[in-house]
Amino acid sequence: MKKRISILFLIAIVVFLQGGVYGQSSKCVDHGYCFKITPPASVNDPVSLYTFELEAPASIGWVALGVGPSMIGSYIIMAWPSTNGSAIITQRIAERYSVPRVTSQQSDLSLDATSSGVKNGKFIAKFTRAVSVAGSSIESSGQDFVWALQTEERPPDDASTRAIFIHNSKGRYTYVMDANAVGISSLSRYDKYILTHGIIMFAVWGFLVPGAVFIARFTRNIIPQKWFKLHWGIQQFLASPLTLIGLISAYAAGVRFHAANTHHFLGVVVFGGFIFQLTLGWIHHKLFDPSRKHFPWWTKLHWWWGRILILLAFIQILLGLQQYNASHGVFVGYYIYVLFILSSYGGISYYLYRRRKRDLETFAKSDVLYTGIRQDDVEQQSLLITST
Repeated sequence: MKKRISILFLIAIVVFLQGGVYGQSSKCVDHGYCFKITPPASVNDPVSLYTFELEAPASIGWVALGVGPSMIGSYIIMAWPSTNGSAIITQRIAERYSVPRVTSQQSDLSLDATSSGVKNGKFIAKFTRAVSVAGSSIESSGQDFVWALQTEERPPDDASTRAIFIHNSKGRYTYVMDANAVGISSLSRYDKYILTHGIIMFAVWGFLVPGAVFIARFTRNIIPQKWFKLHWGIQQFLASPLTLIGLISAYAAGVRFHAANTHHFLGVVVFGGFIFQLTLGWIHHKLFDPSRKHFPWWTKLHWWWGRILILLAFIQILLGLQQYNASHGVFVGYYIYVLFILSSYGGISYYLYRRRKRDLETFAKSDVLYTGIRQDDVEQQSLLITST
């Protein structure tokens, strides 16, 4: 019970820390890039104006702030210093991970030229935009924004240029307002669903699936009558439905599949590979022969594809953390956890290999069932499989 309470407490802390940075009227993110969002007196009036102020070091390549929960489909305002020190701003739409397309509605933005430009080592772009413009509205209850920047490569002095280098830092910001239009700290609907997606997928692919593999790999001698039911039950009745719930959570957050997004693409590979792995497990079970003298190819494929699938899932979780712009501490904790899982698997495997080899050399037999058995030990291998 205490262990469960501790785990729930840690999860609550993570959720709190993830949510606590949102909902502020101003925000500093990365490489000295800060932005301030000031709402109008009446956020329910579509012609009312929001005031935006973007600030970054004078050496910045470009900065951007977009209205929407993700880059794709967002109306993005990009800004960068011109060669004469003034500010260039442009409204664009991000589509399919290419250079954002310039809209035909540049008059939606009104630059405050007096307050904008390079001043005292800082680049400032201050402008206004209406609550609602064609194709984009800022929600009165709260709005998701995305931000991005490029620190080195600056576009030319042409607001409609396509010569824009890809960002080297990006993230998301949620602004929530009360009746008085004051920023408050809160998690948006998007954040809640994405956090649910991330927690569930980590529970499945960071804990349940590796745990099922550990059970099949290392507990055959400890619980010979139960290991298979545990291994199969975890995959069938926990990992499978929870994976579906995790996918539904991402869809509910508004995420749609984009083949150019590595996290999306690898997610499809892992999900399809998991279905294939379950099929291999079913084939292994149906064709299992206690009197066999060797392991058939489908059984070996089931072993090795399962291991590859977990490694792909570890990479997929890392990509998800990068896409959500998780904190440095979360990444460090994840790296430590993955290292612990991999080193535990390798260490226990080596221990069982050495123990079995010692038993065979000393007693000409061993009670340790180890799937990495030597090729010349077929008779003992068959005996162990039959008894198990």
